[in-house]
Amino acid sequence: MEEGEQEQAKKEVLALIHSFFDAGKDKELTTLMDFHAPDKVFTKFDENPPYTRQNSEEAFVYEQAAFANISDYEYKIDDLRIDVVRDVAIATFYLTFKGVFVNDYSFEGMTVGSRSRVTMVLARFGERWKMVHEHFSPFPDMAKKELPRR
Repeated sequence: MEEGEQEQAKKEVLALIHSFFDAGKDKELTTLMDFHAPDKVFTKFDENPPYTRQNSEEAFVYEQAAFANISDYEYKIDDLRIDVVRDVAIATFYLTFKGVFVNDYSFEGMTVGSRSRVTMVLARFGERWKMVHEHFSPFPDMAKKELPRR
């Protein structure tokens, strides 16, 4: 892959990563599945229960639930590195998020947030990049701590 093609691939992967988190922020929950590769080649380890390996369907359900129950969601990606080898990309970064978890049953909200180490492996399917593996792990000092309200 030539340098220009590699830079273009990195831009496409970066756009996909931001689009994924923006879809959750904007409550476009039905589009989340579009970011995953087909079920037979997708896996995910999350920082939230269940801590077992998830397939595409399971990840979709948990991602929908997480984004549906958080309002005022904000995220920040730091120290992003994207390596491209042919039709595979590996993105590693630090994700900081915060928002308000809303309990619809009690009409209460709780400020939540986390800082995580994230690895995403993506592959090109035709002209489109898709996630084939995600791994989230929290920094021990930030794991599930409440963040102060602004």
